[in-house]
Amino acid sequence: MPHRILNFIISLSIALAMAIPSAQGGEVSPLGSWQTTTGESRYEIVSCKNGRAICAKLVWLRSDARSKENLKHLNRVILMGARQVQQNKWRGTLRYAGENLSGSLTLVNANKLRLNGCKFVFCKTINFRRI
Repeated sequence: MPHRILNFIISLSIALAMAIPSAQGGEVSPLGSWQTTTGESRYEIVSCKNGRAICAKLVWLRSDARSKENLKHLNRVILMGARQVQQNKWRGTLRYAGENLSGSLTLVNANKLRLNGCKFVFCKTINFRRI
């Protein structure tokens, strides 16, 4: 069971990290390469849908994170688009493994993202750093 929860958290973090829309005006942009602070996965966040959204792709997994489930997502776009709800904060929904997952992403500063995600009563915060 803990392994399933870990897989869910990694998948959710991938998806929501990918959902960050581009910053406007003088805001810092979330576009670029990001890694979880624990170092198990890396993502590339790019502008997509004619600049109206952000897409993210899981581009790397550390050897101990290379489970059968996680490898299904390697080099794939996990989520496209999320709505900005306030400056430097976005909310998104991911359709993953037949389930809807919800969460929020906050651009803390130019080099730090924070993801808060929940599935039922299980909630988790994951931090990312720019690489």
